[in-house]
Amino acid sequence: MARHLGWVGLVLVAAAASGEAADHAPVRWSDSPQVQATCNGVPIKRFGFCWVLGEAPDLVDDVPLQVGNPAPRVKVHPKSSAQIRRNYLGVTTTRMPRWTENDYLPVEAIHLIDGNRQTCWMSRAQTRPDAQPLWIRLDLPAERTVERVVLRKRPPSAEPRSTLGWVPIAGAAEVGRGMPETVAIRLSRDSHRWETVYEGPTGDAPEKLDFEIRFPPRPAKQIWITAGKLPLVENILYAFSLAEVEVYDTTGKNVALATCGTGVTVNSTHHNPGQELAAHRWYWPLHYDAGFKWARVGYHDDPINWHWVEKEKGVLRIDPETDAAVSELVANGVEVVMALGFGNRLYSGPASRPVPQLWEWNYDMPAPPTTPEALAAWTRYVEFMATHFRDRVKHFEIWNEWNISCYWGAVPNVEHYLAVARAAIPAIRKHAPGAKIMLGSWAGFPHGMRAWSPAELAAREKEMPILQAARALAREVDEIGWHPFYQTDPEHLKGYPADATALLRWLEGVGFRGHAMVTEWNYSALYPPLSEVEAGKAWSGGFRATELEKAKYVAQVFTRHTALGLESFFCEMYFPQFGVLDLSLLRRSFDADPIAPLQPQAAYYVARNLATMLDGLEPGALRFSIDRAPPNLEAFPLAAPDGAALAIWLGGRANDRCDGVPLDVRLEVPCRKATAYDPLNGVSQELVVTPEGNRAVLRGVLIRDWPLILRLEWVPNHP
Repeated sequence: MARHLGWVGLVLVAAAASGEAADHAPVRWSDSPQVQATCNGVPIKRFGFCWVLGEAPDLVDDVPLQVGNPAPRVKVHPKSSAQIRRNYLGVTTTRMPRWTENDYLPVEAIHLIDGNRQTCWMSRAQTRPDAQPLWIRLDLPAERTVERVVLRKRPPSAEPRSTLGWVPIAGAAEVGRGMPETVAIRLSRDSHRWETVYEGPTGDAPEKLDFEIRFPPRPAKQIWITAGKLPLVENILYAFSLAEVEVYDTTGKNVALATCGTGVTVNSTHHNPGQELAAHRWYWPLHYDAGFKWARVGYHDDPINWHWVEKEKGVLRIDPETDAAVSELVANGVEVVMALGFGNRLYSGPASRPVPQLWEWNYDMPAPPTTPEALAAWTRYVEFMATHFRDRVKHFEIWNEWNISCYWGAVPNVEHYLAVARAAIPAIRKHAPGAKIMLGSWAGFPHGMRAWSPAELAAREKEMPILQAARALAREVDEIGWHPFYQTDPEHLKGYPADATALLRWLEGVGFRGHAMVTEWNYSALYPPLSEVEAGKAWSGGFRATELEKAKYVAQVFTRHTALGLESFFCEMYFPQFGVLDLSLLRRSFDADPIAPLQPQAAYYVARNLATMLDGLEPGALRFSIDRAPPNLEAFPLAAPDGAALAIWLGGRANDRCDGVPLDVRLEVPCRKATAYDPLNGVSQELVVTPEGNRAVLRGVLIRDWPLILRLEWVPNHP
């Protein structure tokens, strides 16, 4: 397979040079999921080492859907994306698959024994300083008599770090300078019996570069270093991050170097801001196994970003594995939104970086194109991407979150963004004439807009770059996206549907005739949760949710946006190690290196159930009323191919346990059949319909804090 993809890469370069569309890699790029187990007769698919139940699990105990209804509750078999005609459910991919050439791994454990203090290792993030034990193990090729162990931090950057980067936790140590508060050092001759030569504090301080422990000479073949009370490390919360581990024998020689034949093993590594190559092969099919009809790519350090596509001036290449992964999504019924960005240091700088070993993203973002040369190069990149992907991608987005510095790469500037967008728009129109063009999605949302007076709206527009850019480009783009909330208390979002409607009305008023999408949002279930200290520093705040509560919020948000006619994208599919947020529908447990397999969260199954249950439903109108409606009730009418539907639930904060509230739903037209769909347990049940003349009543429908989808079939030939 590797040889075949390498050949495809050569074809891509040649095709790009000639301006012709390239041949594409096979549509099956990832590992094919296999059924390798069953539970109570239900098949379990293997996605690498992620085990996914083929039917909906029972996430909560017996849940009746209507008082006194004896009809059976039947499991709804989930459909794949290719089997679903249409839904509004999307997900952002956790970076994209890439070839080893583009698999940049700057903080691997080998740097602990490479003799270079400018390189370093970093563990995965933890939400608490003592959530999981972290360790480093060195194996010498032969037993040596040793008497000293030294842990070294990377020297501080000679140049000041960028203030535009993304550092969620204030006061955190730089990568490579994350010395734990305590360590235990153990030696062994046989990897069975271990002698502790030190256990205690490191006495670390910002200005202190080394921790050295001396002990009476001891024979050792293995050295095991365990960390306690981890420090805050930039970007990722608590972590263990050092430049070097040195072990000295009685002659004063560092026998821990790789050149001495020593090996290093750790139990956790922050391999990259996304996932490992093998993990992408395992998890990529989950996008369409879950029934998502939409996927968004390119929004954060992906191989399709400009700085990866053009690493040498004038030479543009598409990573063949990335290319194949796009083809696989499309072939399996997923529509792709491709964000084009970001800056490229070849044209916009800055030329030097304080810590060049690290990723550009989050640490040293390249500046956006603003000069004539840079804008011309940016336009060539857009032309190249539009030409190459136009047969598969029908939605091109111009940048992501250009209104915040960590994605723009400079202090946000509306005029500069407009220049970037207006360079890209004609290029996409020319080279991908059938594609829709999306204004770069906003970080944030004009919450409260429903209540703004005309004067307040005018004042807010002067203050808000997102509204200024939307007005300027309203007649030039086809789509607009926004990112309304990350881990926001649902009690603060009760007015969001009205705000979204007000925004759409305002957009129409300034000349926009296209379509809107909600291209990122997230609810997280961190374990352990952030403490009040971390929550006070994290950009995402401190709202907490259990795994089951998260699943309920995911169901609410997807259903609400469906009723508003807005595709919405959960962020992300499989990145639970992010730090301040659980950007994942898969569950993290204990870390392992190189890969800790992830397992489905409750939210994965609930989203998969919803994707099938909402198939074919569109925003619609329905004449109905509800007896004894509680004040926190949310109800949204929907249109169905064979009638109508009603999505209904108790809004606000969810709880793991929620007893159903019986409500009578009165329909103003006669109903032949009503079926309730419960996305939490993935079941359906035919409801008892009580006729009342030319009307109908669904008595005793049990409503809880997650959506219940009522599909309604009308009496034939009734007006």
